[in-house]
Amino acid sequence: MQIDKLPLDPAIADMERRWKESGIPGLYEGGSGPVSRERARCIRALLYPKPPLEHGPIEAATIPGPDCQALALRIVRPPAGVTPSATLVYFHGGGWIVGDLDSHEAHAMRIANRSGAVVVMVDYRLAPEHPFPAGYEDCLAATLWASAQRAELGGASRPLALGGDSAGGNFAAAVALACRDAGIAVAVQLLLYPATDLAGDPNAEVMRAYIPKDAERVMRDPRASPARADLAGVAPVIMGVGPHDFLYQDNLAFAAKLRAAGVALTLRQFPTLNHGFFSYTAISADCAAAAELLCEDLRRALTTAA
Repeated sequence: MQIDKLPLDPAIADMERRWKESGIPGLYEGGSGPVSRERARCIRALLYPKPPLEHGPIEAATIPGPDCQALALRIVRPPAGVTPSATLVYFHGGGWIVGDLDSHEAHAMRIANRSGAVVVMVDYRLAPEHPFPAGYEDCLAATLWASAQRAELGGASRPLALGGDSAGGNFAAAVALACRDAGIAVAVQLLLYPATDLAGDPNAEVMRAYIPKDAERVMRDPRASPARADLAGVAPVIMGVGPHDFLYQDNLAFAAKLRAAGVALTLRQFPTLNHGFFSYTAISADCAAAAELLCEDLRRALTTAA
C-alpha cells in the first residue's frame, strides 16, 4: 500500500541543492564508466561522507570468479565479543556502473554491527566494460563460495542471507532466485530500494551501458528483472524504500508480487526519504534511523531463522 509522501528530508534537500550549485553533473550524465566512478567518489567526499562507525575485523579475500578472473571480496565481521549470527553476502549499488567496496563499506559495518552477521562484500564487474550478465555471474559465484565457506564466516550452522541496495538489490533478488532453484537455503533478503523490473521504465543512459545488446529481450530475463520470475518459494524479504525514490512504484509492484506468491515480506516505507538513503546516514538523522530499523528487522529475521 502506498503511503502519503511528506516533504523530502531537509538534510537531503540541502545536499541536492549543494550538488546542483556545484555544477557537477549527475553520476551517469555524459561520461564513461571511469568518468562516472571518479565523479561518484568526488560527490561522496563532498556531500555525503562515510559515517564514523565502530567495526570488527575487516579482511580482504580473492576467489576464483567467472571467466577465469579473480574476484575480490571484503569480509566485515561484527565487533569483538559478538557471536556471528549469519553469513550475509552484500552487493553494492551504483547503477551497475559505479560503486565499489569502499563506497559501501559503511553499509556492511552497520549491518554487521546491528545484526551480528558476517558481511561478505563483492567487488563485481561493472558496466560498460562488463555488461550484463557479468556482474550477476560474479555475485552468484561469490554467494556459492560464501555458502560453502560458512564455517569460516558466520558459522556452519548459522543462516545464509543476501543483501544489496539499488543495483545491488537487483543482484540480491536475482541471486536469491538462483539459490532457490539450486536448493541453497537463504534465510532472508535485505533489499534496499532494489531495481526489480528493468523492462518497466529504466534510465536509458544506464541501460545502454548495462544492457547494450538485445535490450528488449534481456530486460525480461529474470536474472536482469527478478520481478519477471515466478517468485514462489524464494527467501523472505525485508525491503526499504521512500516515496521520493524513482523506484518507489517498482518496489511497491515487487512487494505485491511477493505477497501474491506467498513470500514473507517486511516492507518499510519512509515518507521523507529518497533513493540512496542508506548512504546518507552521516548527514541525515532520518536516514540513520531508517537504516537502523532495517538492520534491526534483519537481526530479528536472522534470530528467528537460526
